[in-house]
Amino acid sequence: MGRGIGAVAGGLIAGLSALAFPLAAQSLAEPRNDVVENVIVTAPRLRPEKALDNFIIAHAKAAPLLGKIARWQDGICPITIGFPAKFNQYVSQRIIRVAMTAGAPLAPAEPCRSNVIVMATPQPQALLDFVRTKRPALLGFHYKSRAVRHATMNLPIQAWYSTATEDARGFIQAELPQLSFEMGELLASSVGGGVMTGGTRRVTGDRTGDGLKSQFTTAIIIVDTTKIAGQEIGPLSDYIAMLVLSQGQYYDVCQDIPTITNLMAAGCGADMKPVALTDIDVTYLRGLYRMNAGMSYIGQRGSIAFNMKRTLGGY
Repeated sequence: MGRGIGAVAGGLIAGLSALAFPLAAQSLAEPRNDVVENVIVTAPRLRPEKALDNFIIAHAKAAPLLGKIARWQDGICPITIGFPAKFNQYVSQRIIRVAMTAGAPLAPAEPCRSNVIVMATPQPQALLDFVRTKRPALLGFHYKSRAVRHATMNLPIQAWYSTATEDARGFIQAELPQLSFEMGELLASSVGGGVMTGGTRRVTGDRTGDGLKSQFTTAIIIVDTTKIAGQEIGPLSDYIAMLVLSQGQYYDVCQDIPTITNLMAAGCGADMKPVALTDIDVTYLRGLYRMNAGMSYIGQRGSIAFNMKRTLGGY
């Protein structure tokens, strides 16, 4: 199912490209080689345990139907459109490097079929309207009565994910848009909490979780080029990579801890807006891709927190 949706995404790239006007190179600063290829290590005093817990809670968003943290199961294959050519290549390569650092899967062969599309455009809402009309499944699970609100650009850089559920047998079902909220509720109640397009799901009897797993099948990251002038491509690339590999909840809220997710948040001081991924970001991603995805949401979040604190030390 994930590969099928990936094929749809790949087929849309030509249509999406028509809405991406190349950004002037002078609008973005070149990457700083002394920073962006490394990870910024934060001092213990800047990552108190409470702030770290708040970051994990804020960033660990659950997939809407299964209610668990999603991650990539199939290998990712990114493509970037709309920046100057050298920056397009830089963003895609940076996503791959961060994925390797996190332990996330990569597409095994080249050329690969794109399932991650980063689009930079001065007309983000027109782009979203196009996707909502032509391929709503790429915007992930949502009720069609709320499609317009779901496909609204609210941030300078924003992500939409399509997801699927894998049961204990390895059977995968896509989580598709539903006709109405009422129909979604009915289907959810009939299969124990998730909307399936047919059949039943097999679960485990483990008390720590039911064995059901949520996985990303595609991701669309849209960059509003009217709101990023003067930014460096290095921090932007790390911010985008974090969006690609994990689904957060509050990118518009400043976290009380140095994290790349603060880059575009209002009200953040310079000390909380690092110019690259921090050890906090990297340990979160590693915890995400090492956890048992079949656990409950609370168990998943606890596993990430345990691995982060053990790695960072001082807790």
